Amino acid sequence: MAVRSVDGGSFWDHLEEFRKRIFIMMITVAVLTATAFLFSRYITTFVTTTSPCQLIALAPAEAITAHLKLSVTVGIILASPVLLFQMWQFIAPGLYRTERKGVISVTIAGSLLFIGGAAFAWFVMRKPALLLFQSFETGNIHGAWSVSAYIGFIGSFLLIFGAAFQLPLAVLFLTKTGIIEPQTLGKYRRHVVVGLLIMAAILTPPDPLTQVMLALPLYVLFEISLVVARISFRKSKRDSEGSEMNGDGIA
Repeated sequence: MAVRSVDGGSFWDHLEEFRKRIFIMMITVAVLTATAFLFSRYITTFVTTTSPCQLIALAPAEAITAHLKLSVTVGIILASPVLLFQMWQFIAPGLYRTERKGVISVTIAGSLLFIGGAAFAWFVMRKPALLLFQSFETGNIHGAWSVSAYIGFIGSFLLIFGAAFQLPLAVLFLTKTGIIEPQTLGKYRRHVVVGLLIMAAILTPPDPLTQVMLALPLYVLFEISLVVARISFRKSKRDSEGSEMNGDGIA
């Protein structure tokens, strides 16, 4: 059977490794944010034209704050492959040798899921959510949103969906490392649904529509990842049994 690698480093060694990974992640985000800021006029113009109502600056520095917020969002999205790679590199020493081989594939899959989640938020979720918010502007309430608040909302929206779409990787990680079996996850499907609804309620604005619109794709992703996890689990089990039989035969 495969044996987990033992890292004999002390607590301070792990802390230093964590500090190094965080430093690389922060530098990457900072560089890409600065690059995005060079094109922030074009990006901000494009994003603000999607607002269903007039946007106003309520303070002298609010316009540049909006540019900075959007640049940070773009920087994080562009840096997502590096962020996922660094996180994987930090936890990899505690995994099986065979599990560490998938660093590139995991990074690519996580990056595609993150970008896919952000794209889903932009192309599917954004317009109905904004129209829902605008529909409550009744009576003497007239929409004239702050440009910084609007940009901040859009940025948070994209990042939340990008992060939430990492669910399949979380499911595969739990099953591949043996923390939980796919069959067990399948038995507790109802609990998972409740958990997804709670997570959607925490991450999204406080209205049922956006919560459901986040929970539904997450549930679909959960079912897909559960199927993949079952296939992977069976394959790993067959390989493990084959290795044990070969070992017994040699002995």
